Amino acid sequence: MESIIAVAIDPSPVVQALRLAGWRVRVAARDEPIDELAVHSPDVIVIDVARGALAGTVERIRGGPGTEATPLLAAVDADELRDAALLKRLTDFCVRPAHKEELAARLRRMLNRPAVTQRGSLLAVGGLVIDQRGFTATLDGAPLDLAYQEFQLLRFLVAHPDQAFSREQLLARVWGWDYYGGSRTVDIHVRRIRAKLGHPAASWLQTIRHVGYRWSPGTASVADAGGGDGEPQEGHDG
Repeated sequence: MESIIAVAIDPSPVVQALRLAGWRVRVAARDEPIDELAVHSPDVIVIDVARGALAGTVERIRGGPGTEATPLLAAVDADELRDAALLKRLTDFCVRPAHKEELAARLRRMLNRPAVTQRGSLLAVGGLVIDQRGFTATLDGAPLDLAYQEFQLLRFLVAHPDQAFSREQLLARVWGWDYYGGSRTVDIHVRRIRAKLGHPAASWLQTIRHVGYRWSPGTASVADAGGGDGEPQEGHDG
């Protein structure tokens, strides 16, 4: 069962419409701490807040640990359609009043998990294509400027979808058994890869709390990296 959290006003027409459409939704207050949202590892966060509060809510969620890459579906007012910067930070949106059929269709599309296919040296999932022989990667036809180890890490994870790997396992499999750098090297490379993938593909590279990382194409949850599993700021990457 997909995990859907709604950051919403009370009562929320959007939450009511989702429930009428058969979705199970947990409602969170707009000021609920981000770590409380992240601990539930939501596949999608739905936002239905009061007029004027959407931008601030999106900023909190996108800036919070564990929710920065979670897909966001928001109910927006007609005048907010002019705010291109705001809409760009959303995965999808619907204009109020939102109908349950439209909400259900948008959620189904966001939760769809495309399969990873392999054709010769090419790995493909969604709009991401990795040429393992040519050491190149494109997303929706645009080349990704990946450093060598970023490419190798992404290639390895994409080739093993839905499998969780610890940092130590990734160091051994991607960097090699004779690599003596620290495990935080993996965190730094993951951060860079996510930044280059952008939304929504960045959400497919998931942080698994107290474990490490996995590639789950089409899913949306990035579990909280708390409890000693947080990702550091940029620094020496070994």
